[in-house]
Amino acid sequence: MNKILFTLLLLPFLTFSQNSYNMGLIGTYEWNSTEGNDIWGWVSPISEDEYALVGLNDGFACVNVSSPSNPTLEFQIADINSTWRDVKTWGNYAYVTTEADAGLLIVDLTDMTGNTNWHVSNFTNPTTGASVEFTAAHNLYIDENGICYIFGASSATGSSPSDGAIFLDVAANATAPHYLGEWNEHYIHDGMVRGDTMYAGCIYAGELYVVDVSNKNNPSTLGAHSTPNNFTHNAWISDDGDFVFTTDETSDAYLAAYDITDCNNIQEVDRIQSNPGSSSIPHNTHVDGNFLITSYYRDGTTVHDISQPNNMVQVAYYDSYSGSGNGFDGCWGTYPYLPSGIIISSDINSSTNGNAKLLVYERGFSGACYLEGNVTDGSTGAAIIGANIVILNTIIPNSSTTNLSGNYSCGNADGGIFDVVFSMPGYINDTLQATLINGQVVILNAVLNIDPNVPILGCMDASANNYNPNANTALEYGGEADNTFASGGFFSGNQHLIFDATTDLLIKSAVFYADNPTTVTFELRSSNGAVLDDTTHSLVQGQQQLILNFEVPIGNNMQLGISNGNSDLYRNDAGAIYPYNIGSVMSITGTSAGSPGYYYFYYDIEVEVPCDNTVSSIDDIKELSKELVKILDVLGREVVPNPNQTQFYIYDDGSVQKQINIE
Repeated sequence: MNKILFTLLLLPFLTFSQNSYNMGLIGTYEWNSTEGNDIWGWVSPISEDEYALVGLNDGFACVNVSSPSNPTLEFQIADINSTWRDVKTWGNYAYVTTEADAGLLIVDLTDMTGNTNWHVSNFTNPTTGASVEFTAAHNLYIDENGICYIFGASSATGSSPSDGAIFLDVAANATAPHYLGEWNEHYIHDGMVRGDTMYAGCIYAGELYVVDVSNKNNPSTLGAHSTPNNFTHNAWISDDGDFVFTTDETSDAYLAAYDITDCNNIQEVDRIQSNPGSSSIPHNTHVDGNFLITSYYRDGTTVHDISQPNNMVQVAYYDSYSGSGNGFDGCWGTYPYLPSGIIISSDINSSTNGNAKLLVYERGFSGACYLEGNVTDGSTGAAIIGANIVILNTIIPNSSTTNLSGNYSCGNADGGIFDVVFSMPGYINDTLQATLINGQVVILNAVLNIDPNVPILGCMDASANNYNPNANTALEYGGEADNTFASGGFFSGNQHLIFDATTDLLIKSAVFYADNPTTVTFELRSSNGAVLDDTTHSLVQGQQQLILNFEVPIGNNMQLGISNGNSDLYRNDAGAIYPYNIGSVMSITGTSAGSPGYYYFYYDIEVEVPCDNTVSSIDDIKELSKELVKILDVLGREVVPNPNQTQFYIYDDGSVQKQINIE
C-alpha cells in the first residue's frame, strides 16, 4: 500500500438505492411454505453449472444459478423440521447437518433428482475400531484434505458424542465417512480448518480457539482469545494465514480481526460494526481474497476490505430484509466463492409471503480508500487521546478514534474529495479536506486548539505528576442535572450508563431518586462488566446526593450501574441526547438499553481530577489485584518499565493507567 499526499478523483463503480451500495440484486428464488437457513455453493465438474445448496426448515434444496437472473430449483429433499441446517461439500457430495436428530444427510449431487442420498449417524475407524454416534449437530466444515469437522454434536439415543469437534474422513469414503478423533475442550458453534489448524468459535466460552489438528487422535490447543462481545459464533482465516476474523452472534456485535502469527499471544488488531446502534446481529463471515463477506440477520450482506486487517473498511452492502433491529430474521448466510463471481445468499423469511428466499448478487465494489494520521494539541504538541474523526458525506457512515499515541485510521468505499472533521471535548473542532483514492493510504494530520469557552477539568498543580497545563477547573458536574427533562419512572432492572474517560479521574458523587427506602450497591465497571469499584448506600424515599468516590482509570465503554437485585431507582425513558461531556475528560456516550433516549439512575454527576503528588514505581503495580498485560510508550509501542518517562499500563480488566516512574 502506497502512502500518498497528491490528489486524484475517482467515482464509485456502482451506486444503488438506500438499501444497497456497491452490490446489485440480479436474481431471486422464493419458497412458499418453509423458512430458510444456511447456504453453500457447488460447481458441476462436467457441465460447469453453478448451484446454490440451501438449507430449509423442512429439508434441503439445490438451485441452479448458472443463469443468475433466473435461478431454477433442481430438487428438494424433505427432512425432519428444524431451524438449523448447515451445508458443505466434498467432491460431488453435499453434507448437511441439522439439530433435528436426522443424522448427517449425504447427497450425491451428480443425481439432479435428489433421490440418491443417505442419512448416517454411526461412524467407525476401520483400522482401530473406534466409533462415534450422533444424531444432531449444529454445524460442519470440510477442509481441503477431505476431513469433515462436525461441530456441536449431540445424540438422541443416549450416547455422548463430543460437542466440540468430531473428525470424519469423507475423502476415504464419501458415503460412510471414517471416524478419526475429536476435540472436546469446549462446545463449538462454528469453525473452519486450513492445513493442520482449526479455528473454532466457542460461543459459550466467548472465545476464538486455535487448535492443532495434525494428530486427529490427540489435537492440541495452540491459543485462545476472547472476542469483543463474548459470544463467539464463527471464524475465518485470511488467505496468508496471519489473521483470523470473527463474529459474535449477539445484538450490536462487532466483526473483529486478530493477528495469530504467534498463537501464544493472539492480538486483536481491529473491530468494526457495520451499522452501529441498529442492534442487528452478525452471523457468518467469510474471507474472499481481500474482502470479508458477512451475513447479518436484519441487515443483509456486508462487504469489508481487509487488505489492511488493522483498518477494516466497509465497501458494500445489500439489506435484504424490510425490518431492522435485534432479532433472528432476514439473512442467514452468504456464499462468495462461485467461479462466476456472483454472491449467493439465503434469507430466513424475506420472501413476499414471509418464507425462505435465495438472492443472487453482482459485485460493484473495489478496494477501499484509506485515511490515517495523528491528532495533537496545538499548544503542547502532545498526542490527543480519544479524538473523534469523521469523513463527511459518505454513503456508508464511518468514524474513528485516536489511540494512546494520538493515531487514527479509517477509510471509505469510494474515492473523491471529502471534508474530514476532527473533534475532541474541550477543543475547537477542525475540518480538513482529503482526497481519497481507492487502494491508497492518504495521511492527514490535525492540530486541535483548546476552546477557551469550554471547561477543562484537570490537575492545575504544576508540581504534580498529572499536571494538565490546559486545565481551567478542578471540579465539574455533568450528565442530566435532574430527572425532569423528559418522561420516566422508577425501574427495577439492571441497566447502566456507558462512558469514556480520557484521564484518571474521580466520580465523587451523584444524585439519585428512590421510590421507597432501599439499600443499593452502586458499581463502576470496566467495558467487559468487571467491577472496578463499588459502594453501598441506604437510600430514603425521594431525591438525594450520594458520595461515590469511584476511582476511574483511562478507558472506553466503561459502565456506571447498580449490582444485581437492586431496584426502584428513577430512570428516564426518553429525551436523553448523547454524548454528555463532563469537563472534557469524561463523556457519557449511551446506555445498555436497546432503545435510544433512555437515561439511567446517575444525575448531576460530580467529577474531579485529583492531583497526584506521589512517587510511583513498578512495585506499586505488582500490588494491584488486576493483572498487568503490557506497557506502551507514547507512540503505542510495547516497552519495559523506563524511569522518568510517560508510559501507559494496560490491565486485563480493560483499564489503562498513565504512569511516570521516577527514580
